[in-house]
Amino acid sequence: MLSVKEDLYNGLIIETDSIEDIVSEFKISLISLQKQAKEEEKNLLWLDLTTKQNQHIAVALELGFEFHNCEATRITLTYQVVKYAYIPVPPTHTIGVGAVVINKKNELLMVRDRIHNEHSIYKLPGGMLEHAQSLEDGVVREVHEETGIAAKLIKMVSLLNSHPFTFNKSNMYIVFQLEALTTEINIIDTHEIEEAIWMPLDEFFLHEKMSKFQKTLVYSALENDGLNCLEIDEFSLSKQYVEVYG
Repeated sequence: MLSVKEDLYNGLIIETDSIEDIVSEFKISLISLQKQAKEEEKNLLWLDLTTKQNQHIAVALELGFEFHNCEATRITLTYQVVKYAYIPVPPTHTIGVGAVVINKKNELLMVRDRIHNEHSIYKLPGGMLEHAQSLEDGVVREVHEETGIAAKLIKMVSLLNSHPFTFNKSNMYIVFQLEALTTEINIIDTHEIEEAIWMPLDEFFLHEKMSKFQKTLVYSALENDGLNCLEIDEFSLSKQYVEVYG
């Protein structure tokens, strides 16, 4: 028998631990739950299955469930009990972070990928967030991996939203200004990064092969107050990690 809990959309979430191992029993329980949901005038059903439950996935699809989102070993399916019931959209974005790091000599930290664009040889250090990683931890990590420089966050400089991007999703590229805590360059991610340098700001702004976009980001970091990471007490008791910039 499948156990459920309610969601925020008048739907039912099937408890993963209650899913029967025997596929035939799972099918009977799922049909019974669909009937129960209709009688209770619920809007939708949520179902999480793993790649090891491939036969369960086939049964769910046979009974009208549809794919919603997936990870490497898990997939989420939904079933509309009520036609056109509202279903929150699946994840739509990947998140990238970039860093404007300027040292006390008025030099900008720049990196060059092993595969780089001939029109913009050097770029700001940065990369993609890892799963469940905060923006601050992500940008500090990327700077350290690509240059060996330890740094701390000062402020958010810019946010860019673009589509299409990887996997036909949208991408948010969030740029921060960081303060360098060390100065000696020592590339850790040598598979991706070919070179890292401290470039004088005057040279950077005059460089013909620096993109206008990057120059705008650095100028914004220098001239604008940006957004700072705020500590808000009401989030401290939450089980979720919450970052607020303002």
